[in-house]
Amino acid sequence: MHTDDFFDLIDRLAQADRIETASNIMERFLRERGLQNGAYAALNMPTPGGARPLLAVTYSGEWQKHYAQSGYVDLDPIVRAGLGGILPIDWAEIDRSDPVVRKFFGEAQEMDVGLNGLSIPIRGRLGEFALFTVTTNESSAAWLALKQELLRDLMVLAFNFHAAALRSCAPEQATAVHLPQREAACLRWKALGKTDDEIARILGISSHTVRFHHESARARLNTANTTHTVAKALALGLINMSYEPSHLLPKKRN
Repeated sequence: MHTDDFFDLIDRLAQADRIETASNIMERFLRERGLQNGAYAALNMPTPGGARPLLAVTYSGEWQKHYAQSGYVDLDPIVRAGLGGILPIDWAEIDRSDPVVRKFFGEAQEMDVGLNGLSIPIRGRLGEFALFTVTTNESSAAWLALKQELLRDLMVLAFNFHAAALRSCAPEQATAVHLPQREAACLRWKALGKTDDEIARILGISSHTVRFHHESARARLNTANTTHTVAKALALGLINMSYEPSHLLPKKRN
């Protein structure tokens, strides 16, 4: 997927106010990146029905039925890992010494869930918890390379999907957040794949100042790292990918 196409997809996701629309966008991303399945599950959403999980999955009906009948929601090692941390979870790194865990992954593979997967935990400011997952049938070596290529885009996609789910459930709960222009500019260029040194040259400031703005934005948005900050800023519409305000760029000398 070309960078412009990806940000077009994110722009569409940022405008989605129905979980069905967001799910269609997720499926397009899966197809274009050659991934097997995608899943989003959220708990404690800010809505009268928040006690029930909010789900959007591409798994087969057979696996969904088996998962429910087997009570895997209480045993799922991916969910347990997500509840206990904030970092992306590579399924290959989950301890499978427990026979129950081996059985879980074995049955999942038999029902075409995917050979490898990555799950991104999301903790929202309204007390909700979500897990965004993608899977693939690539070999372990191929998956390692693919994961490195996709990780940033998946983080952006996950947090924008969650923002769409929140709008679908309770748009009145949205809280205004503001980023100063310089912080937004640094995050915008980071989203476009620029390094801190490159951002510094573009904006005419030092790389130390760029890192200061990233850290300030991270604290303002209550995020875990810069990638998380970029994803959340995109999800909240705080950075504009289409243009850079000209007054933030250094003036050329004659």
